[in-house]
Amino acid sequence: MISWTSFFHMFSLFLDILLGSNRDVFRVPPLNVNPKDLLKLLELGDDIKFDVPALYVFGDSTVDSGNNNFLPSMSKANYTPYGVDFVDGKPTGRFSNGRTEADFIAQVAWLPFPPPCLGLSKEEQKTLRTGGTCLTFDNQIGLFETTVKNLQPLFDSPKKMDDYLSKSLFFISIRNADISTGYDLLDNTTKQQTPFPNFAQAISQKFSDNIKRLYDLGARKLLVNSVGMMGCSPMVFNSKRSTTCDDEYNERAQIVNKLLSDLLPKLQSELFGLKFIFADAYKVLVDVFASPNSYGITNTRDSCCVAGENGTRPCIRDIPPCNNRNEHVFFDLFHASETTHFILAKRCLKETLICSPINLVDFLRD
Repeated sequence: MISWTSFFHMFSLFLDILLGSNRDVFRVPPLNVNPKDLLKLLELGDDIKFDVPALYVFGDSTVDSGNNNFLPSMSKANYTPYGVDFVDGKPTGRFSNGRTEADFIAQVAWLPFPPPCLGLSKEEQKTLRTGGTCLTFDNQIGLFETTVKNLQPLFDSPKKMDDYLSKSLFFISIRNADISTGYDLLDNTTKQQTPFPNFAQAISQKFSDNIKRLYDLGARKLLVNSVGMMGCSPMVFNSKRSTTCDDEYNERAQIVNKLLSDLLPKLQSELFGLKFIFADAYKVLVDVFASPNSYGITNTRDSCCVAGENGTRPCIRDIPPCNNRNEHVFFDLFHASETTHFILAKRCLKETLICSPINLVDFLRD
């Protein structure tokens, strides 16, 4: 028999999820939630209609859907405990216990979870409606060029294909590795000759060039993530044996984010029909670290999985993760938990403070 206390607690949790709560606790929705119920859980109603025919994801390991499985990379998430909360509890190559921000956006837009482009057959690539890659941005756009060619026979006219691409959402989440490891891997002489602000300016210019390439291929609606709080990851704490965030890494992130937030309006003014949202993932993490309890978070510092070499390497294969992983900011030493991904998606969908100049819901309805 269930006690009245337990029943009341369970009923309160249900109301919190359905109606929201003063503490605005972000509880991850079930994996198999249908889009209408998901909209209710997000407190968005259930009558919103989105005209988004496809979601294309360009990013690094923070949103990888499994492309690293097919690359000669030491960084892979194709083994348990990765994916423990994903479909059938099996790893897909996502660097998390479950869904990523891109997956939640796909669910809201009534689209499939983004598959790894490198794992699709030629026939599957011809009908791609969601997809993600984890290569250099240059190489990812090269793959998208092939996707565009594969799509052309599916449309009666170039105008219909242009309309399809102009309504599709292009989600871009990159530059995290540039902050955390890319610059550090430069030799000392190069670093002395290239202070980080100059390095950031160079990658900003390269980013601008690549956005123009995407625009030429038909992209018109961009959702661009900022870089997160790279200095507050478990890897930083463990490798530096510190109890505080690394200010230098976080300062680098803020430099890159300022350049990015300034660049997007400039590109919009230069490229006719281009629209964008800048998603301030950095601010979301600042808020979570400042008030974890209001997000249902109890651990902002530790990896949920057992990481190798004193917590400075990825999850050790086949060792079960922590039981309270939905209360952790990080799942492994560097990548976010499913909860954190959901927090990012939910706040972007609803708040112009996080996703500007308009929130993602209005952007997808536009």
